[in-house]
Amino acid sequence: MDWQLAAPTLLELILCILVVILVATMGVLYSHINKLRSALSESEHANAEAIARAEALAKNANNQQNEAQARALVITRHLQELDEKQTDIENQLRELKLQDPSLRLYQRAADLVKQGASIDEIIEACDIPRAEAEMLVMVHKQNS
Repeated sequence: MDWQLAAPTLLELILCILVVILVATMGVLYSHINKLRSALSESEHANAEAIARAEALAKNANNQQNEAQARALVITRHLQELDEKQTDIENQLRELKLQDPSLRLYQRAADLVKQGASIDEIIEACDIPRAEAEMLVMVHKQNS
């Protein structure tokens, strides 16, 4: 068999050119695909970092909210204790006022004035001087 080199035909030249164009196109596409993969990888990495930051911020905000709720609970308990202490002190003060006989008389006189009692009725019921009874009537009528 004798292998002779024959001149390529036009069809063979066109096929060769098409093969070269296809190989070049495949190279360009492969390069473009690699760039897209690289960009996708970078994007995934950036998104993962952003998600991690967002999760950290959410966790921090949640912790701050929990701390604020705990503080509010403590403050509420303290306020309740203070309210109870204030009520106790007010009750003790009322009891002390009732234990002092002179204060008790004047409190009774003031109550009688509020009920519309006359000066003579106040003097008789509370055993206080007329001047004091008149003064109580005058003071309590001005406040009314």
